[in-house]
Amino acid sequence: MIHEVSFTTALLLIIAGAFGGFLNTVASSGSAVTLPVMIALGLPPMLANATNRVPVLLGFAAAVWKYHRADQLPWRVGFKMSLPLVLGAVLGSLSASYLSDMKTGMLTTIAVALALIVVFCNPSRWLSADQSFRAPETSLLVMASLFSVGVWAGLIVLDSGIYLLGVLVLLAHYPIREANAIKALGIGLVALLSVIVFSVRGEIDWLWAFPLSLGGVIGSLIGTRFSLGQSAAKWVFWMLVFILSLEISRLFLRFL
Repeated sequence: MIHEVSFTTALLLIIAGAFGGFLNTVASSGSAVTLPVMIALGLPPMLANATNRVPVLLGFAAAVWKYHRADQLPWRVGFKMSLPLVLGAVLGSLSASYLSDMKTGMLTTIAVALALIVVFCNPSRWLSADQSFRAPETSLLVMASLFSVGVWAGLIVLDSGIYLLGVLVLLAHYPIREANAIKALGIGLVALLSVIVFSVRGEIDWLWAFPLSLGGVIGSLIGTRFSLGQSAAKWVFWMLVFILSLEISRLFLRFL
């Protein structure tokens, strides 16, 4: 079903897409901006969730191109690490239909708590992640962790970008620029899988997806520029703190 888009709605979608694309590229959780905006503008939640995958895909595609141009994307390693992520996302997507609203709410709360632990368990490592003092590794623990992040991305999605960055920076010891580049490739492939599935089901409203994606690409290109800068690690860390603060506030208001 196609919902009409007025000029004002299209403009708001472009702005929301830009903010979402920026957050997704620099840190995570851009959907926390785009989904509520779409629903507030009148798109049903199920359609909004499916349609949101299109700007995520195109935004990360733009980011991948930018990282490649900057010679910060190790393609071979990126695809190797994306494989367990995508396989996990398939399993998570198949399991999502078995979750009740109560269980989804509980898992959402757990997601924020775990993300807090990931970010604040070693803040000095995050803040010094412009360079790595150890050789990057692709151990069994790293690959298993990537699979787990993929399951979560397919199941709930929320904060999966934070978990992925945590695995790449804290466990695999990648510098923040390469970690963000691999994140863009991995989550972009997961988004591609989702777009194909939702498109076959006819659950994407392409009329809404176009302005949202336009904003998403613009925001991603701007975000990539920041994440490639000299203070990339500080940008990422404080953006993660900002995002988690918003999520904690939202949970507090929901349970109040």
